[in-house]
Amino acid sequence: MFALYQRREIATFIGAILVSVILLSVSSVQQANIMRAGWLFILSPIQETFAFIPSYFNLKSQNKLLRQQLVQIQIKLSDMEERGMENTRLRKLISLKKKAEFTFIPAEVIGWNTEQGLNSIVINVGDSEQIKKYMAVVMENGVLGRVLEVGPFSSHVQLLSDRSSRISGIIQRSRERGIIRYKRDELFMQVSLRADVLKGDKVVTSGLGGTYPSGLAVGMITKIKEGDVFKKVSITPAARFNSVEEVFVIKGKAEETSRIPRSPTSP
Repeated sequence: MFALYQRREIATFIGAILVSVILLSVSSVQQANIMRAGWLFILSPIQETFAFIPSYFNLKSQNKLLRQQLVQIQIKLSDMEERGMENTRLRKLISLKKKAEFTFIPAEVIGWNTEQGLNSIVINVGDSEQIKKYMAVVMENGVLGRVLEVGPFSSHVQLLSDRSSRISGIIQRSRERGIIRYKRDELFMQVSLRADVLKGDKVVTSGLGGTYPSGLAVGMITKIKEGDVFKKVSITPAARFNSVEEVFVIKGKAEETSRIPRSPTSP
């Protein structure tokens, strides 16, 4: 069709010759009728075809432009969605600030270490921001871990998902206490056999040990298993360890207690 469009003048010339030959072989009245019929049934469709060809290529060009604009709009929407999620996280962090009497130092995650069950992250604050060993680290949803090593401009944070992590927790509803640890890809707490525990109960920090302020969200109980001496309750963490971007280091009262020497496994 495109080749025919490029040779439209030759095609029109050949058509005119054929019409002339036909007209010379008939009477004048028949010539007029044939000319009208030829115009309606031959020349008009050809003209419509030639008119359609540039319209087709114009539509194709416009379609390409519209697709490009659609991609740009999608990129803008994705950017707006990401900004919206970031604003939501920041609002939650601000809300967390208002609940506590402690100072919160913002930080960003700049490194990970998940080898052989030693789960830790590296954050971009250190001695220059007065970060101290054993300070608690939280996200907007709950407890993440604590500082284990401090450098001039960065710090290593031990996550609750580290195999050597220990934290004193309390069931918010019944006030039952226990030690929270991580083993075999599971965060759990041991409580007495008589402990009042239900699925869906929230677990928070008890405040014992001095590292973590009391009342910080740890997670929710999703499974209960009774043993010979203890009940083992599985906890779904409030903080998502695999999607950490921004964190807060808790400073203040925690700073005073963090000066007391501790072993790496103490709560």
